[in-house]
Amino acid sequence: MAPQLPSDRLALKDLADILFKEFRKKRSGDLGALITFARTALEFAPPEHPSHHSALINLANLLYDRFKEEGTKVDLDEVIALRRTAWECMLSEDLEKQSILLELDDCLYERFRREDVMADLEEIISLRRAALERTPPHNRCKQLLHLASSVHEKFQKQGLVIDIKEAVRLADTALGLCPPGHPDHPVCRDHLA
Repeated sequence: MAPQLPSDRLALKDLADILFKEFRKKRSGDLGALITFARTALEFAPPEHPSHHSALINLANLLYDRFKEEGTKVDLDEVIALRRTAWECMLSEDLEKQSILLELDDCLYERFRREDVMADLEEIISLRRAALERTPPHNRCKQLLHLASSVHEKFQKQGLVIDIKEAVRLADTALGLCPPGHPDHPVCRDHLA
C-alpha cells in the first residue's frame, strides 16, 4: 500500500468538495447524502488547510437544514460545535467571522429556548458582546438591543439587579444612536418601555 501524503489528502478533499457542489446543485432531497459528502470534505481538510473553516461551515449549514426539517437535538448540538470551531479558527479580520458569530448566536438561542440552560444564555451574552465590539459605532443599534435583550432575559431568570441595570443602560445607549426619525428609533424606545 502506498503511503498517504498530505497532497493525497488535499486532492481527496478537493474531489469531495467538487462532488459536494455538484450534488448540491442537482439536489433531489437527499440531505443525508449531502451531509456525508460534507463530512468527507471536512475529514480531508486538516485544520491548517485554508478551506478548513469552509468545510466546517458547509457541514454546519447542512446539519442546520436537517435540524429545521427534523428538529433533532443531536443535529443542533453538532451545528453549534461546528460553528463555534469555525468561528474560533477564523482570523479576526475575516469578513465572514461576524456572520458565523451571528449564526452561532442564533443556534445557541434556539437551544436555550428549548432547554433553558443558563450556560447557553451566558455564551449568547458573550457572543453578543463580541459582535458589538466588531460592529462600527454608527451601526451598533441592533447589536446593543440584542445584547440588552439577552441580559434582560438573564435578569428574568436570576433576578440580579446588576443585569436589569445593564439591560436598561444598553437599550438607552441604543436609543441615543437612533434619534427620532431613525428607522430603529421605535424599537429602541420600546425596549425601554
